[in-house]
This record gives sequence, structure tokens and C-alpha cells, in this order.
Amino acid sequence: MLTFIPPTYIMGVKGKRLSEKPEYAIIGGGPAGAAAAYTLSKAGYKVTVYDSAPRLGLKPCGRGIPNIGHLPFPIPKESILRQIRGATLYVDGERVFDVEEGLSGVIVDKSVMLEALITDSGAELVKKAYYKIGKKHVRIGGNYVEVNRGLFAAGHGYYSDEKINAFQYRVKNRSFEEMDKLVIYFDTELIGYYYIFPSHSDEADVGVGGYADFPELKSRLDKFMKENEYVNGSKILRHEGAQIAVGGVRLKLIDNLPAIGETAGYVLPLTGEGIRPSMISGHTAAQALINGGKVTESLQKMPMTKSVNLQRKILERVKKMKPARRAELLKSIPASVHAMIALGEINRLELAKALINKPSLLAKILGLL
Repeated sequence: MLTFIPPTYIMGVKGKRLSEKPEYAIIGGGPAGAAAAYTLSKAGYKVTVYDSAPRLGLKPCGRGIPNIGHLPFPIPKESILRQIRGATLYVDGERVFDVEEGLSGVIVDKSVMLEALITDSGAELVKKAYYKIGKKHVRIGGNYVEVNRGLFAAGHGYYSDEKINAFQYRVKNRSFEEMDKLVIYFDTELIGYYYIFPSHSDEADVGVGGYADFPELKSRLDKFMKENEYVNGSKILRHEGAQIAVGGVRLKLIDNLPAIGETAGYVLPLTGEGIRPSMISGHTAAQALINGGKVTESLQKMPMTKSVNLQRKILERVKKMKPARRAELLKSIPASVHAMIALGEINRLELAKALINKPSLLAKILGLL
């Protein structure tokens, strides 16, 4: 026999209801779910976040937020592992340039950040809570809690469009101690990239993402580890793999709950960055609920939605190019434009200003858009 626990309200003297604000359930405690919970809870709503894992933020990633200036709330200080002040870009092993303008971010302990955002806002966090699609309830031990309203942020497993694979090592090397830049190697044959994201102390996340299966990615990463000057001789502490949604934003309802975060495709397809786009989607969805608007319409109008879908268009065009042409294009783009594209902040006017002396390159990039 199922035991259902109905939603509760704040009750006053003689059982009178003190607040008419609806309660919200957030399915999933990742970046989107945590951001939505924070925004709703700070606005005075009762919010419960249900996550199936025993610990938040278990999906492997580089844990980088390359620009925190556009986030609608501060990153909890206790979760920041390192400040990031730029990136060094390579194309097929050739160093192209350093990007510093616009890249001022952090590497975070994702688990600490997510839990702090949820609990410090006053929202309730329930772990090992399993949502069953079609049943509209979460199972917590032997009890079942009905979900009537809220948001669905349960991750890439519920995303139905294209995904790529990523494989990474957590490594240890004293050379990472003073590192304050991201290092990214574009691989035009793989249509992907290798990355080195320094974390705390002398550790870093070193990985590869692209259009290949996990065994091939591991083989490529092992070769990279042996040959790369930054990571050669590093001690491998752990290995991890994950899928990344790169098919663009796909707004939908799951059991009448608006999808947000990676469930809806909020990952920048060219870079695999998902924490910041997902958090922005969660905040925007929560604001729509607070203001009485439609969540999907608010997400559709959001600049980040346009940025994700723009990067998807570029990816589709790049996939059709031969490797030599991809390399030529990547090497010809100035650092400021690379930063603009990587951060998902492409503005046609700013693009024209940056490439005023390179009209043919401007035409190529506009053609991709």
C-alpha cells in the first residue's frame, strides 16, 4: 500500500494558513535545480529539492565557471577552489593565443556549491529521493510524496537530442599550484577538445570530449597525458566519464513540469560548458513562476537560449567542414572573438567591430551564424 505525504503549508493559530504562496518541488539538485531553489526560496516560497543521489554534483566535469559576472547570485565562497583569469588555446597542438578579456571565473567544488545554494537559501534538500515519470511522485524510503507543481532538472539522462561523450582524469602535479588559466586544445579531427582545468592545490581535471566512444576517448587521453607538457608525469587519482548534451535547447514539459538545465539542453555545444547556462535557466524559470508567467516562454526569450542554439548552428556547420578547413578557421579567429563565442555572448555589432579589418573572416563567421 502506498503511503502519500501531501504538500504542507505554514500554519498559524487554530490551523489557519499564514501563506497562500504555492509550494514548489524541484526534481534534481544540479546547477539548474539549485539555482531555481535559491531564487524561489529567497522570494519567500517553500521549496523542496529532491535528488536521487546520496551527494549532489556527482556528474563528472571540469567544474569551471569561466565568467561569474552574469550570474544572478554569488557563488558560495566555501565552494571556490581557484580563481581563473583567462585561457590558453591550442589548435591541433599549435599554440594560437591567450584569451584574457572576458574570462574571469572560478573553479568550484560542485557538490559544496550546490548544497550551499540550496540549504543556505532556506530550501529543503532531500537526497535518495527517486522520481518516477508518469507517477508524479518521489519515493523516499517507503514513503511517496506527490509532486503537483515545480520544475524538472534531473540532468542529461532525460535529454532526447544529440550528446557527445567526455572522459577525464583527476590528476596531481606540482606544476598546477600556480596555474590560473584554463588550457584548451581543439582537435579538428575529433571535432572536440582536450582541457586542463586546475582545481585546488596541486590537482587538475584533465579530459577530452568529442565525437568518439569512451574507449577511444580514453586512448586519446592517455596519449595526451604522455605527450603534453602541462600534464606529463602527473599522478592519476581517479577517472570518470559522462555524456554531454550538445543538441541545443529543447524546451518541454515532463509530467507537466517545465524542464530546465541539461534536461532542456542548457549546455554550450562548442565548449561543453553547462554549469553557468544551467544555473541561468534555473533562475529564469523560477522568476517566471514568481511573476506568474509561463516558464517555457520565459526560457525561449532568454539570451542564453539564443546563445546555446547559435553555438549549435555553428557546430553543425563545422561538422561538415574538412579538418584542414576547421583548423584554418579556428586559427584565424582573434582572441576576443574566441572569448565571445566560447562564453555564448555573440553580438553581431561587437563581432563586426572586432573584425573590422578582416572582412572576409567576418563574412565566414556571419555565414556560420
